[in-house]
Amino acid sequence: MRAALLGVAVMAMACGYAQVPKDMLMDRAKFKAVIDGKQTDLYTIGNGVVSAQVTNLGGFIVSFLTPDKDGQYANIVTHYDSIQAYQRFNLGMIGPALGRFANRIANAKFTLDGIEYELTKNNGQNILHSGNKGFDHTVWDVVSHDETSVVMTCVSPDGTDGFPGNLTTTLTYSITPDNGLSIKYVATTDKPTVVNLSNHTYFNLNGAGQGDIMDHVLTINADQITEASRDGIPTGKMLDVTGTPYDFRQGLRIGDRQMEMKGFRWGQRPEIPEGKVMNYDNNFCVKHSTDGVEKVATLHSPQSGRTMEVWNNHPGLQVYTGARTAIALESQMYPDSPNHAEFPNTVLRPGETYTHTCVYRVKL
Repeated sequence: MRAALLGVAVMAMACGYAQVPKDMLMDRAKFKAVIDGKQTDLYTIGNGVVSAQVTNLGGFIVSFLTPDKDGQYANIVTHYDSIQAYQRFNLGMIGPALGRFANRIANAKFTLDGIEYELTKNNGQNILHSGNKGFDHTVWDVVSHDETSVVMTCVSPDGTDGFPGNLTTTLTYSITPDNGLSIKYVATTDKPTVVNLSNHTYFNLNGAGQGDIMDHVLTINADQITEASRDGIPTGKMLDVTGTPYDFRQGLRIGDRQMEMKGFRWGQRPEIPEGKVMNYDNNFCVKHSTDGVEKVATLHSPQSGRTMEVWNNHPGLQVYTGARTAIALESQMYPDSPNHAEFPNTVLRPGETYTHTCVYRVKL
């Protein structure tokens, strides 16, 4: 392993990239605490060219250090600088693991095998990202940690926020030899349940806090999106993206499709120009040719020269740009799938294994 990592580092230096600057890493001491009787910490993984840091509180991705076109490093994910800062946010979706069911379930209820389950309402009348005790509020148990990976586990008890079954999940973060940040979930249950696990990291390829992402060029391999109501609940219909602001198949500058908000007061609902959206919060139905992990999207910043590919093995990609300073590209099953038989199945039964892999790969 060490020989392989050395080879990657040497190759990168030959291409003009130095190794990850250690003085840019987040301060580990600020992530040490005892929460719910468990120790939290900050774990660093890397291959000498790129590195990531994650904490076992919520599985938050705190840092993803990558070089730009000139070899200068920056943290390209939105983050906080201490464990206390992460604790202060009830629904602080800035880089956490999402589960037991990412995104929304309408009216916070679903029926499985003739039994109706009522869930926690935390998004109006709906449930968003699993309620009040989702993965983002869980202190995970760290199983192993080495130079390139950290493995965590948690058990979400039967009845948590209304979901049935004891769900046992293993979460692996790893840095791949081709400079990807890989997120892999493996989950099992002892009772029929529904599962949709994801991650809610925000990316700005110019560097976190460095302006907005309106100059970023986004490409998505998707012919359709799931039509949704104003509160993000799918209607069950699929919409063709052709001729709409949701057509990113050829790669488009986000700012050419998303309207400017300058001059508008908070709470004011502006008139949206034809051919544009106020912001993106949509599930794109990404195309796959196999059941394996395939490239489904690409994000590029002309300013920094950074390009990031999104690879996954799930049918959905939630694109969220509400913050404008960063973009979330959430690999997932479709929102509200338990209430739509026509959507890809999210039911997990005893004896079955749920797996989900998403890789954010930086091209150098």
